[in-house]
Amino acid sequence: MHKVYSAIFGSGLGHVTRVFAIAKILEKYSDCEFVYSSFDEAYDFLKRYNQEVHYSPSIAVKWNLAGGFSGNSTIIGFPNTFAGFSRQVSFERKKISDYNPRVILSDSRLSAVLAAKSLSYPVITILNQIRILFPPRFREGLFSAGLETLGADFLGLLWSLSDEVLIPDLPPPFTISEANVSRVDIANRVHFTGFMTPKLSVAEEKISKARSVLQLDSRPVVFMQISGPNATKEAFIRPALESASVLSRRFNVIISKGLPSESTVPTRLANGTWIYDWCPIKDELFLLSDVLVARAGHTTISQCINAGKPSILVPIFNHSEQIWNAQKFSKLGLGIEIRSEYLTAKELQSAVEMCEDDSSYADNISKLKQVSDKFDGTEEAVNIVKGFL
Repeated sequence: MHKVYSAIFGSGLGHVTRVFAIAKILEKYSDCEFVYSSFDEAYDFLKRYNQEVHYSPSIAVKWNLAGGFSGNSTIIGFPNTFAGFSRQVSFERKKISDYNPRVILSDSRLSAVLAAKSLSYPVITILNQIRILFPPRFREGLFSAGLETLGADFLGLLWSLSDEVLIPDLPPPFTISEANVSRVDIANRVHFTGFMTPKLSVAEEKISKARSVLQLDSRPVVFMQISGPNATKEAFIRPALESASVLSRRFNVIISKGLPSESTVPTRLANGTWIYDWCPIKDELFLLSDVLVARAGHTTISQCINAGKPSILVPIFNHSEQIWNAQKFSKLGLGIEIRSEYLTAKELQSAVEMCEDDSSYADNISKLKQVSDKFDGTEEAVNIVKGFL
């Protein structure tokens, strides 16, 4: 039995879902056993699927009352963050040493990289944010640019301790995470794999069943998938629900609140909108939809592209990675970005209608889907992990 220890960044579900897909293939075909380390939403996800997972000390990212990243609170709490990171490194060292795996698979967990290399274990890192960028409103002036460059160089040096760095994205010029991975000198380690989102392949009977259960008629379908840390969701849920009262006159509207520990049974509002706390038929709805509404996490965007559906992206407030992802998505003409600070029911309604009425969005994302279909990031990652077993 080949043992793999996987440390996963716990905020949101994007990191854990791509690693989980890799693990399931390796466990099925390569006589592998996985033990995980994570925290927050990813920990809950793995427990839901009865996986062996250790709860790593969490590095608390601060969220404000508006449901966004709080830079001031995070900076003020930096001493606690640094202490939490140190605890993570110690925790990972002990768990890795006790488990004695063949290789460590880290998804955006620098603490696991440092712990693994201090014990002389090989480590493969999956990463779509090498640089830490400031949100656009904090980037004015030479000081900010210099600080970003210094931080990028330092982080690049630490990430380069990995034996392999896998970027789960399309190669340039189509790289969604371009702003977050560019101009960092670890080119000898970086490997663009293509998206690690499992390709959408759903049996026609399952799609028909979803259409029947939700009583979808001939109107276009809009699926609003709300994801990310739980503290950020309410600020998205409110305008989504409000917009549905108007959109439901023209569209079939389904909203998922993205709460993994809650009910999977949908409820229907008086206006016909379906609401899931946790949607178990996400893939079916991605394929059934004409327009998607979602956060701008990297995994979520890759799902939108692989489904070939024009999308409205709402990055978490002050979340620099998501903001730059959404800007690149919009620049490629794949959909519309709405900043969280400008998110209202009216803005959301208008964006959905524009995505449906302007065929260029559907044409552009269909063309990029053809590019994406040439890559299989999950299979590429599986083959690279196999090389260390």
